Amino acid sequence: MNKRQKILVASAGFAAVVFVTYLAINRVFLIPAADCENQAMDLQEKIRQANAQKSKEDTYRKHLKELAGDTFGADELKVIEQVRAVVTDVLTVSGLSAQNLSLKPLAGSRVPGVYREVGWSVRARGKLPQVISFLYLLTKEVHLHRVDNVVLTPVIGGEVELQAKYATLLLESPKGEKLVTDEDPGLPDASLLESPDRQQYQVIASRDLFRPYMQAKAKPPETPQPPREQPPSPPPRTSEGRYRVVGLPTFSGQAEVDIRDSGNNKTTIYKIGDDLAGGKVVMVDYRPLPMPKKPEILSGSRVVLQVGSEYYAVELGQSLTEKRALTGDDVPPGLPKLESPPPAEAPPPPSGSVKE
Repeated sequence: MNKRQKILVASAGFAAVVFVTYLAINRVFLIPAADCENQAMDLQEKIRQANAQKSKEDTYRKHLKELAGDTFGADELKVIEQVRAVVTDVLTVSGLSAQNLSLKPLAGSRVPGVYREVGWSVRARGKLPQVISFLYLLTKEVHLHRVDNVVLTPVIGGEVELQAKYATLLLESPKGEKLVTDEDPGLPDASLLESPDRQQYQVIASRDLFRPYMQAKAKPPETPQPPREQPPSPPPRTSEGRYRVVGLPTFSGQAEVDIRDSGNNKTTIYKIGDDLAGGKVVMVDYRPLPMPKKPEILSGSRVVLQVGSEYYAVELGQSLTEKRALTGDDVPPGLPKLESPPPAEAPPPPSGSVKE
């Protein structure tokens, strides 16, 4: 073995010793140290989260006390009886019949140490307005509660059968802490049925929701109708700024144009064919189109007028002075093309004149 080979063997042996030493140090010292560092970082994150939750404890306790003030109490048997009294009182005030009344206690979900859900399953019969009053009064009940599983079924005699679930919560207070509750169920306020808020729901009762579908009968032959009264004469063109298009509704397939006079705050209804703004109402166009002066905003409808040999449009919300001429694709489909009047012929020259 020459000198060069000896040097190469010595270098390889030294490198092997260094590599084995690194592996030993890495396994004995570096890997455990990295694991300890990761564990320390995880513990720091958990401590941070625990401190954040701890800082919210006072807020949670305050909110818990507010909720407890809206509950019936903490005694389950007593609360069940209080809820039953509330339901029966509301049934009486709303006018629902107790003849077919059915009340069944129910127990809902429970989270140990937090809350329990209790309530009653209600089944009663009555007229639709009475059912609406019953549900409305339940929503106005001041205690913490929930009304769900509402089912309405038509029965013979024009009545409906109501099924619903009324539930409340029993909060379980933390150890060593007493929650103040509202144990007085109170009586439902019958005056609420006359409030404007309740009257908004009367539209539900005014509709026959459960009438079965029946095919429409054939229309009888039309009889000549007496000429209907013409609407008031259109306002003068000089005062069109006072008049604004405030509504373009459709009733029974017939479009209407509601014009508001800002001078006396009165609204006049015009129909197709009526005179308006120096022309005649020919159509209500319901195509969504860009506003003339604000193309980034869409206008949902407009009234189309025929003035002479041109069509004009006034967008919903505009005054009559803002009417604009329609040309090309702006003219709604279905309107006939208007022909311009022929130019007037030049008068004949006076007798005796000389043509050049």
